Amino acid sequence: MTPEDPEALADAAPQPLAEGRRGRPETGRLFLRGMAFFARHGAIDAERELGQRFLVDADLWLDTRPAAWADDEALTVSYQHVYDQVRLVMEDDPVNLVETLAERIATRLLDHFDAIDEVRVTVHKPGAPVAGIFADVGVEIVRSR
Repeated sequence: MTPEDPEALADAAPQPLAEGRRGRPETGRLFLRGMAFFARHGAIDAERELGQRFLVDADLWLDTRPAAWADDEALTVSYQHVYDQVRLVMEDDPVNLVETLAERIATRLLDHFDAIDEVRVTVHKPGAPVAGIFADVGVEIVRSR
């Protein structure tokens, strides 16, 4: 392979993995978007006193084929159960950072659902105390087994 052979270089270059899949082609994705919670998280005293709205998105990668082939909800992950686990974290004791919330949610989902290989959690804080005009702030993390 030489620099004059661009096709050989392109073939040899590592290919990026699809976001959130870590190269597992058998994996499907379940997701919950815009789970809304009123909570008292934040680093500023007023945030803890007044509380504010948070939105959480969760993407869950797992092998969806067994549930699909059997058409059996017992072989997949329940949206309701995921929501309930996220709610427990959001309604738990206040924390300073949305990073902490995202990490706790991701850990809880991986701990409670053996079928999940990987999660992406986004915590939005649209009312964050930022001096300026903005639509949204937050954090997104990806965790896997």
